[in-house]
Amino acid sequence: MGEGQLSRFFSELEAGRLTGGKCKNCGSIFIPPRPLCSRCGGEMETVNLKGEGTIESFTVIHVPPVFLKEAAPYILALVRLEEGALVMGRLLGYDPNKPEEVKIGSRVCFQPLREKHGEKEETIIAFKPA
Repeated sequence: MGEGQLSRFFSELEAGRLTGGKCKNCGSIFIPPRPLCSRCGGEMETVNLKGEGTIESFTVIHVPPVFLKEAAPYILALVRLEEGALVMGRLLGYDPNKPEEVKIGSRVCFQPLREKHGEKEETIIAFKPA
C-alpha cells in the first residue's frame, strides 16, 4: 500500500467515508491503511468501514498543539470499531467540561469533522453518540 492508497484514505475521509487497510492473510484491520500487516506481514487491501463502535478510552485535551488552541478543550476517544480496528478521533456531542458524562463502552458512530488549521482546512476523524 503506497502513498496513493494513503491519499485515497484522505480523499475518502474528505467525502465523509471511513476506510482502512485489511490484511488479506489474517484479516486484521488498521486505520489509516499501511503497506503491510503489522501482525503477520501480509499484503493489505483497502476496505470500507461502517464506522460504528464503542469507546475504549478517552481524554480531555486542555493544552492542545498550537494549531488547535481555538478548539480546546476537546475530547479525544479511542474507539474499537465493529470490524475490530482501533482508531482515535475527536468525540463530539459531549461537554469536555463534564467528562463524567462520557462512559467507557458507549456506542458511537463516525462523523467526519471539517476543521481549520491556520490557513488550511481539512477533514478529521470524529465520533458522535450512536
